[in-house]
Amino acid sequence: MKSHVRGLVLAISCLILLILGGAGGSSASTAKNCSSPDPQGRLVCVTVEDSDDVSGLHGPSPSGLFGSGARQVTVTAYQYYKLTVENSGGSTLTQGSVTVDLTDVTPDGTVVSTAAYRPSNSAASCLLVSASPNRVKCTLANIPANSSAPLIVLAYRTSTTPGVTATIASITTAFKEGTNPNGANPSTFTFTETTNLEPDHEASAAWSPPGQTTSLGTDPVFDSQFSTLQYTVPPGHAAFTATMNESNGTQCSPDLHQCFGELVTTDLSAADPGTFDGTHLFHLVLTMDYALFPGGSTNSIVLTHQPDTGPLQVIRNRCSSEPPSSTEVPCITVGVIGHGQSKLLVIGVWGDQNGGWQAGLS
Repeated sequence: MKSHVRGLVLAISCLILLILGGAGGSSASTAKNCSSPDPQGRLVCVTVEDSDDVSGLHGPSPSGLFGSGARQVTVTAYQYYKLTVENSGGSTLTQGSVTVDLTDVTPDGTVVSTAAYRPSNSAASCLLVSASPNRVKCTLANIPANSSAPLIVLAYRTSTTPGVTATIASITTAFKEGTNPNGANPSTFTFTETTNLEPDHEASAAWSPPGQTTSLGTDPVFDSQFSTLQYTVPPGHAAFTATMNESNGTQCSPDLHQCFGELVTTDLSAADPGTFDGTHLFHLVLTMDYALFPGGSTNSIVLTHQPDTGPLQVIRNRCSSEPPSSTEVPCITVGVIGHGQSKLLVIGVWGDQNGGWQAGLS
């Protein structure tokens, strides 16, 4: 996997930056930002966690269509912001609000973000009030002295802006008491949080909220192989962060004639138990130049699978339908599309166990 240098976060007053580890090797970026009140005013602090620094990547993947024709993938990834607003002391702060404006960073400059707000996965106190600017406003419960408002979660499908490299959230808090010498002076407090998006051609990452379909995909025009991974998190299950990447590694079973193509590693290990089972499957598709196929009959193609735990498996069973019945899982489909130099070999697998995947010949 390529190495990356995380983008610098804008310097703001009282900024404390923490990198917190998460399940399944994922992580989040957390920062605490505090106002600089007038001498008689009170300190207001906002802690924001975003889906940055995913498993050593910059963050979640941009969404949208990439490539064209047979070499095309659709990415649908998600990101989040988790906000905690604190009242440092004095009397209760009332009639508070938090406003979040999103912009996208591109090589040509900063534009209004195309990230799409997902109210079903966000706090009930928040509402999309504008598409341009991309603005969500949340009402706050009254905050007594030395306490915090309830956690606010904002969920978005990631940006589809061409060439986007990051999304910036401009976050503003305001209270009725802002004009009071003992209030939250200054009356409004604004800071920014940058979520850098994943730039690796051979990797894809996403936060995956319940009730949403996530589609990961590697670059279909960068290399001789590209991959897609699609799944839906059932309602009632926890959100988690997933990644997929391609590498030149190998995991060939000794009883196979040979293996070919890149090793694809899916990391869904942060999902809670029951997210994937015989009726809730993921669909992984490996697409490669037909020239990578060593030859012979495509009927001899199998897929090696190294689960998170246990021995290496060889999946030979062909799916009789898509999606297959639970009794068939795991199973594969094999097809050839295109012709001439544009011919592609397509290998799909329906499964419910995470791990590494590589094509082989029995």
